[in-house]
Parts: sequence; structure tokens; C-alpha cells
Amino acid sequence: MSTLMTHNDRTRNDALLRVFAYGSVVSTYILIVIGGYVTTSNSGLGCGDSWPLCKGAVFPSLNNPEVVIELTHRLFNSVVGVFILGMAIVAWTRYREADNIVTLSTTSLVALIAQVLLGMVTVTTSLNPVVSDAHLALASAILAMVVANAVMVRTFTLGLAEVRQ
Repeated sequence: MSTLMTHNDRTRNDALLRVFAYGSVVSTYILIVIGGYVTTSNSGLGCGDSWPLCKGAVFPSLNNPEVVIELTHRLFNSVVGVFILGMAIVAWTRYREADNIVTLSTTSLVALIAQVLLGMVTVTTSLNPVVSDAHLALASAILAMVVANAVMVRTFTLGLAEVRQ
């Protein structure tokens, strides 16, 4: 069996990488909007400070709107995680020649892990303003990274330009 990628394989891989790249952009933006709503609705401590649990439970009672809002923010992060992790895996395994895409996909994944930990610190420090601001700043940086990566992915997979090798 040949180790060379067929045109159909490359087309499928290109489409998969674009789905993960575009999904990363859309889901990251939505998560930032949800995070803004968490802040403006004063729901940041809706789950208490028992991170990663919510009100000390894996499945808390949903009779409090603040719990629902904060839990939605936490759970939607999983959607972002799937897209960014998927983008990184596809880049690592199928696009090693596209150094910029691999590097930015990896950096986005590392930044997302840092963001989750920063979210934990935000909650466990009772919404310390400096930590909360850092959480928003890192979210903005992640959005910038996934947008830049999506542009590079589109350009590279559609053959519009060469990505630095």
C-alpha cells in the first residue's frame, strides 16, 4: 500500500481541517459571548468555588438561573476544546509540512488549557478582578489565534498561497 496521499484523501483531510478551524473560530466567539453574559448577569460564582464541580456536585440542581448560566459557560468550553484539539491533531498528523498551521494549532491548544486553568483560578479567587481581566484577555488572544489559523488553513487547503514550510 502506498504511503502517498491520494487526491481524494487530501481533499477529505483539507475539508476536515477547515471544519475544525472554522468550528474553532465560531465556538470560541460564542464562548466569549457566553462569558460576557456570565459576567454581566453576575453568574460567575453561580456554581460556587468548587471547581470543577458545580455546587459541590457533578450534576447540580438547575433551579437557579446563575447555576445554569455558569454551567453553560463551563460546558460549552468542551465544544471549543473538541474543535481546537481536533484542529491540532489533524495539523500534527496530516499537515506537518505546514509549519505555521501546526505551530498555531498547537499554541491555540496550549492557550486553551491555560485558559481553563485561569477560569478555575477566577472562580476559586472569588472573581478577583485582575484574574478575571486576564481570563478575558487570554480569551481574546485565543480568538485571534484561531482566526489567524483559520485564514491560513483556508489559504493553504484551497491552494491560494503557500504556507511557510
